[in-house]
Amino acid sequence: MLLCLAYPRLSEADTKLISSFRREHDKKYVDVVDAHWTMIFPGSSEGISQNDLERHIQAVAEDSAAVDFTCRYALVYDDDGCDDYYIFLVPDEGFSGISLLHDRLYGDFMRPKLRLDIPYVPHIGVATSKDREELYELATEWNRKGHEISGTIDELTLSSYDGGQVADLKRFPLKKRREQAAPSDH
Repeated sequence: MLLCLAYPRLSEADTKLISSFRREHDKKYVDVVDAHWTMIFPGSSEGISQNDLERHIQAVAEDSAAVDFTCRYALVYDDDGCDDYYIFLVPDEGFSGISLLHDRLYGDFMRPKLRLDIPYVPHIGVATSKDREELYELATEWNRKGHEISGTIDELTLSSYDGGQVADLKRFPLKKRREQAAPSDH
């Protein structure tokens, strides 16, 4: 299966915090894939050639600017597709920028693959368990500590997933210059 990920550029301290938390609480995925934002989900690319998907991701990346984000909230999420629960770090800042990038990736020939029955919530997964109460307590503790994870998405990565491991195939830098805010008259 092909998918598109965005690996966050983080400070060394935030990278260590997420990595150690995942090592302890995300045993199902910590050795499968690094911390990431999922931009095109596994299964969405079924029936689409790697070359077509590469060209599509490249076109979106060339016309997209980097997105800065800050996550201050850990959300417990129930996956209706299985009996797992997750803790997601969701962005306070950057939510719309990440969502708009996701929407652009599901444009053009990918449009029929967009699932409108499940809202897209940008997230970095940090824990997985079948025990929702355990995850609720972990998320509550994370939020109580007031962790603030800030970073940037500055490239998209075409990856493959075989059900056991994610392999990165090609990276696409986000090339559009960020627009400067107009000076205020006030």
